[in-house]
Amino acid sequence: MEKITFRTKDGVLIAGNYFKPQKENSPVFLLLHMMPATKESWNTFALRLAARGFACLAIDLRGHGGSIDKNRKKIDYKEFRDADHRDSMNDIKSAKEFLAGQKDVDISRFAIAGASIGANLALWQASVDMDVRLLVLLSAGLNYREIQAQELAPKYPGPVYILASEGDTYAAESSRQLYGIFPGDKRLNIINGKLHGTAMFDAMPELIDELLEWITARMK
Repeated sequence: MEKITFRTKDGVLIAGNYFKPQKENSPVFLLLHMMPATKESWNTFALRLAARGFACLAIDLRGHGGSIDKNRKKIDYKEFRDADHRDSMNDIKSAKEFLAGQKDVDISRFAIAGASIGANLALWQASVDMDVRLLVLLSAGLNYREIQAQELAPKYPGPVYILASEGDTYAAESSRQLYGIFPGDKRLNIINGKLHGTAMFDAMPELIDELLEWITARMK
């Protein structure tokens, strides 16, 4: 794993963990964390993806972790308005540009996994980016920070895996509604408990096994 940085068009220095591919023309995952969390919340999943032949990039979204410099001024997600969170789409755009510039990465086989607000950001990107071949949503919400998932879901035709905990009521209800909206290949998994986002992987690592089988069947 390599520590990397890049700067967005609006001046935010983004920190990332890049898991290099082991062969040419590898598919690639971008991993977007929940709030509050950092890129390290994806480490277990990223290592498992890398073992399956994927390149992976987990980033700290602006205002989190190591991504706190914007034009030499410190930023903190705790002080963000909704619009500031939505500006994280610039982080995703620049992350994709970084990945497209890496040798051995096939950017036309681009997948995104997101947790909580990261899930809504991932969906937003997938709704406008034809390169996104697959989507994984952990604890998505119909509306996080005015990112309206129910309006975005019909615009993404590809495979989507949706995971939430029953006791995480808003995420579970949102996930069920989104499952009914997505037009393509889709899988809904509502588990017991109250876990949110990548905490589900930490407590139940066996969830990763099923998810990886689902992913590899669609990203060969």
